[in-house]
Amino acid sequence: VILNKAIAGFVVMSEEVEKVYSSFLNNHVPSLWSDAAYPSLKPLASWVKDFILRTEFIATWIKIGVPKSFWISGFFFPQGFLTGTLQNHARKYNLPIDELSFRYNIIPVYRDAVEVAEASRNLKYGEILHMDVLLPSPKDGVIVHGMFMDAFRWDDKQMVIEDSYPKVMNSVLPVLHFEPVQNYEPSPSLYQAPLYKTATRAGTLSTTGHSTNFVVTVLLPSKKDSDYWISKGSALLCQLSD
Repeated sequence: VILNKAIAGFVVMSEEVEKVYSSFLNNHVPSLWSDAAYPSLKPLASWVKDFILRTEFIATWIKIGVPKSFWISGFFFPQGFLTGTLQNHARKYNLPIDELSFRYNIIPVYRDAVEVAEASRNLKYGEILHMDVLLPSPKDGVIVHGMFMDAFRWDDKQMVIEDSYPKVMNSVLPVLHFEPVQNYEPSPSLYQAPLYKTATRAGTLSTTGHSTNFVVTVLLPSKKDSDYWISKGSALLCQLSD
């Protein structure tokens, strides 16, 4: 409202309002918004669509109940969600939380946040999505989707990570089951893929002791040595930059 009045000349355009106006013209997210929001490298148009998807994800959770698969990119602070999952498991089985870690089980199903949002709009509380039928109902842990693979891809036939296809920068990781396990000792053959919120792959430590960008290390099966994927800079992203 203030911006419209400033453009029309009814009020003085302050420096802050001028920065917002300039950002709109250049398809950039105004710093007034980004400073209070989640990390993102998206241009303004894509950022607004992503923001609406995030609010719909939470609204649908409230409206129809706990989702069968959680869109990890839709959380402002995904580290808190994963820590809460471990805490719930520790309370359920009376286990020390410091002995718990995740085992990652790939579910060969692909899930798109936009399709889920569209399918959820007409649902009522207690109703289930038709796409939920494709997912298992694990006893423990959570099912998660919405991760992208940078500098590698998932091979559905071999059920391992492989080199990206030519001219394909990012591919989608299938649905993933985060299963809490006590004193878990992963196989050395698993690649420790870091999961980042954005493609910058850099962050700072927040007051909670967590990185502002790094989320968690996801262990993925591979037929190649981990050094190969490290040299390629293979990592997982919660969101793309476009």
